Amino acid sequence: MEKLFNKKTAVLFCSFAVFFKSLMSAALELHPDEAYYWLWSKHLALGYYDHSPMVAYFIKLTTLFSDAEFFVRFSSIIVTVFLSVLIWKFAKRLFNETVAAASVIIVNSLPLMLIGSLIITPDTPVFLFWSFAVYFLWKASVFPSKETKYFYLTGIFFGLALLSKYTAVLFAPCVLCYMIFDKKLFWLKNKHFYLMFLLSFIIFLPVIIWNAQNGWISFTYQLGHGFSNTSLHFNYVLEYFGAQCLVAGPFVFFAGFTALFFIIPKRVHAEQTSYETQPLQSDYSKKVFLSSFSIPVILFFAATALKRYPGANWPSFAYFTFSILTAAYLLHNITPAKKKILIAAVVFNAVLSVAAGLHAKFTLIPLQKFSEKAAVADATNWFSGWHYLGQEVLGKGVKYAVTGKHQWSAALEYYTRGKVKVFTDSPKKSQYYYWEIPEDFNESKIAAVYVDNEMTDDFTKISGARIFYFQRYGIPVRQYAVVESSGYGFKNMSYKSRK
Repeated sequence: MEKLFNKKTAVLFCSFAVFFKSLMSAALELHPDEAYYWLWSKHLALGYYDHSPMVAYFIKLTTLFSDAEFFVRFSSIIVTVFLSVLIWKFAKRLFNETVAAASVIIVNSLPLMLIGSLIITPDTPVFLFWSFAVYFLWKASVFPSKETKYFYLTGIFFGLALLSKYTAVLFAPCVLCYMIFDKKLFWLKNKHFYLMFLLSFIIFLPVIIWNAQNGWISFTYQLGHGFSNTSLHFNYVLEYFGAQCLVAGPFVFFAGFTALFFIIPKRVHAEQTSYETQPLQSDYSKKVFLSSFSIPVILFFAATALKRYPGANWPSFAYFTFSILTAAYLLHNITPAKKKILIAAVVFNAVLSVAAGLHAKFTLIPLQKFSEKAAVADATNWFSGWHYLGQEVLGKGVKYAVTGKHQWSAALEYYTRGKVKVFTDSPKKSQYYYWEIPEDFNESKIAAVYVDNEMTDDFTKISGARIFYFQRYGIPVRQYAVVESSGYGFKNMSYKSRK
C-alpha cells in the first residue's frame, strides 16, 4: 500500500482538493447562509444571535480587497491546507507515513470536506481550531515533561474553537472520556489542567459579554434550537446516521466504527521508532484517544436527533480523528478486503464530491426527466438564481428592500453589492433584529421581495406584484415576486430605530 499511500500521493490529492475548491469557489454563487455570514463581516461584533463570531472574522480577513465569491470562501481553502499538514504530522507521529498519507487523502476526500466545506460557515474555523486543540492535548499526554506548555496551547485553541461554534464545548466531555478510558484521571490533580480550561474561558469571554448585554439570547436560542421538541423522533436518528454515511461516505463511516472493536497494534511499521523523543503509546491508548474525540461527538448529535433533526454538518469536526482511526484500522494487517474498502472509500467519496460540485454548476444530472418535484427540491439549486434576483431588484431603482427570511435578505444584499439595503420581516429572530433601520426608511422607495424556493406559493394573490422565475433543468425551480411601495409596515419584527 506504500505505492498508493505515501507523501507524494498525499500532496497530490491535497493539491487536487485545493484546486477543485478554488474552481468551485469562484464558479458558484453564494449559498444564502454564506451571504448571511458575509453580512456579519460587514457588522463585526463580539457575538451574534445565531453563532459565535469567528466566521465573520475569517470572511473579513479574506474580503479586505474584494467581496467576490472566491474571496468570501477563501478561508476554507486555507483551512484545507492547514488541516492536511496537521493530520499528516499527527498520524505520522502516531503510526507511520503510510497511515499519515491515507489519513490526509481520506479526510480530503470526505464529501463533507471536498464539497461541503466549500461553503463558508462556522464549521470552517471550528474544524481547524478543534483539530489543533486535539493535537496539542495528545502531545500533553505523551510528553509529560512538557505537558504544561501543551496544556496551555490546548487551552488557546479550545478557546478559539468556542469562538467559532458553541458545539466546540463538546471538547470538554471528550477530554473526560479519554481520561477515564486511558487512566489519565491524575490530570485532575494538575493545576495546569484547570488553567487550560480557564484560558479557554478567557478567550471565549467576549461572546459571554455580548450575550450578557443582549439578554443571553444567543445561548438561549442555541439550547432551544437543539432541544426544543418535547416528543421523541426515532426516525430522525436513522435519518441522521444516513446523512453521516453521505457526508463521510459509507465506506469510511462503517470502517471507522468497525475500528472500535479491534486493537490497533503498537507498530504498524517500524518507522515509528524513528521518533526517539516520543514515548511509545500502547495500542489501546492510541485507539482510545482517536475515538474519544470523534465517537462521542457523533453519538451526541444522534441523541439530539431524538428531539430535533441535526444538520448533517454538525459533527463535522469529529472527522479529524475519525479519519486517522479509519486509516489505521484499514492499514493494519492489510487484507484484500481492507485494501478494496480503502480504495473504494477514496474513489467513491472523490467521485461523489466532484460530481456534486460539477452538477451544482453545470446541471449534469437531468433530474427533471425522473421527477419535476425532485428537480425543484435539488439542494444544488441553492447555489444559483440569486444574482438574477439581485439584478431584477436593482432595476427597480429602490433604496431598500424587505424579504421574509434572513437568508433571502442576505443573498439579495450581496447580489446587489450593497446598493440596496435589505431587511427581513420574519417571525423567526435573527441578527437582523440587532441592526437599526435608517431614519428615511419609510420615506423611501422600497421593494417587498417574496421568494418561494419550493414552487408551492401562489404569488398571483399578492396585489401589485411582479412575478418572475428562476429556471433550471428547463423548468422554473424558484419563483420571485416584487412589490414596490413607499414605506413598509413590519408585521413580525421590531427593529431598533436609528437615533
